[in-house]
Amino acid sequence: MLFTLTDEQRLIQSSALDWLGHHYDFRQREASVHRDGGAAGVWAAFAEMGWLGLALSEDVDGIEGGLMEKGLLMQALGRHLVVEPFHSCAVLAARLLDLAGSPAQRRQWLPAVVAGQQRLALLHHEQGDALPWGPRRCTAQARTTGWVLDGAKKAAVGAVGAARWLVTATNSEGRPQVFLVDPEQAGVHIDAYGTSDGRQAADIYLEQVEVGHEALLDGSDCSAALERVLAEGIVAACWEATGAMQAALEQTQLYTQQRKQFGQAIASFQVVQHRLAEMAVLCAEAQAACEFATMRLEKSSDMLARQLAAGVKSKVGRAARFVAQECVQLHGAMGVCEELPIASTFRLLTAFAHESGHADSHAQWLGGELARTGGYAHSQTLGAF
Repeated sequence: MLFTLTDEQRLIQSSALDWLGHHYDFRQREASVHRDGGAAGVWAAFAEMGWLGLALSEDVDGIEGGLMEKGLLMQALGRHLVVEPFHSCAVLAARLLDLAGSPAQRRQWLPAVVAGQQRLALLHHEQGDALPWGPRRCTAQARTTGWVLDGAKKAAVGAVGAARWLVTATNSEGRPQVFLVDPEQAGVHIDAYGTSDGRQAADIYLEQVEVGHEALLDGSDCSAALERVLAEGIVAACWEATGAMQAALEQTQLYTQQRKQFGQAIASFQVVQHRLAEMAVLCAEAQAACEFATMRLEKSSDMLARQLAAGVKSKVGRAARFVAQECVQLHGAMGVCEELPIASTFRLLTAFAHESGHADSHAQWLGGELARTGGYAHSQTLGAF
């Protein structure tokens, strides 16, 4: 497949890599690690460059960029191991509010998000989730004055310091619903912690949390918007992983050229060359998988969106695990040393492998779905067999 970026996409890619290269190298990154929302100056710069509104509508001061533009930006963030909660806020929470929020909700929160003045966070993942698609155990009970929420959310990145949370829950009829919740609301308990890859996350416990009717997003049914955003979020996370993989491969290639054994660089050993070649192939395959899924997702139905997300996560998740482990192995003891980016990259890719469902879980679900629908006998290029 012949694939080329547009001028606008190349501009977004080059400007992101240029800014991050000058302002977010591995040492500068330390100022953001394990801080609520990362470094304030970095988040302000994201807003100034328009990144926070890249995927949002123009009527809330967004840019209305496409999924490819968003993917290229995520790839640049992954290359530099950015720990600010861009994915949680801009890719998931703000995008969901833009799709399913009322005009009043969108006007109240999204312009402030684009300007970098407020952050949002999506609280969706729960204990025991193999995949993000299942019904939520967090419940929403209707009352005359609004709703009462009960449940727990796990590993919510960017939740601490967010002005509002978008909390997913299941109502009495078994339908998914999303609510805007104030973190200061009575009945909310927060257990915050730093994650292994340098981010800040929290487990959130909701005990009889009362919210008004105005807190509900799309009073009829927001399931389609939620599925869409979750699928887009998985693809965006895969783009981020490809950026980290490519950077790790380049660093490993350079290290093996400098590291000497028996009087010669270890890059001259055939076994090392084979390992580097295999990693390069997997990085190229992961890139192609992200490009394919992104282009298809632009025009897909909700069910196909879920299949595309599962397919790309299965591919990139397995590739990321291999590349991360091989890079550490070829670095030897330096691969777990905090003075080099490889250890941090390994932790980021390891965390990615388990976020929003493991690659094996996605592969198992996709295989079962294709067997059930007969999709295994249909080629996107050649049609049905």
